[in-house]
Amino acid sequence: MIFLAFIFIPIIEISIFITIGSKIGILNTVSIILLTAIIGIYFVRRQGLNLLFNAQKNLSEGIMPTEEIKGGIFLLISGLLLITPGFFTDCIGFAMFLKPVQNFVALKAKNFFQSRRRY
Repeated sequence: MIFLAFIFIPIIEISIFITIGSKIGILNTVSIILLTAIIGIYFVRRQGLNLLFNAQKNLSEGIMPTEEIKGGIFLLISGLLLITPGFFTDCIGFAMFLKPVQNFVALKAKNFFQSRRRY
């Protein structure tokens, strides 16, 4: 499955680059890619600091920061997708910031790993 992602995602990105680049020009396309990377880095940094402060607060109160750990994993994925050049990966990266998307992906991942667990 991951192998297919490494094949199809670049194909999707290249086709989107060609389509958008032919409509708005190469310079504008590259500018949008750089702008989304900068905005993404800003959001990742801001959200990361919030997660860190919330985790420290929970730990000081004796509460395991499970939501913050989950949020940190999604933040890492979002950050990697946002700094990867491309429109498709940017859309997925920005979507990973949304709590409903995080909950959906976490549920699917949990179901996937539980179905693969052997006793």
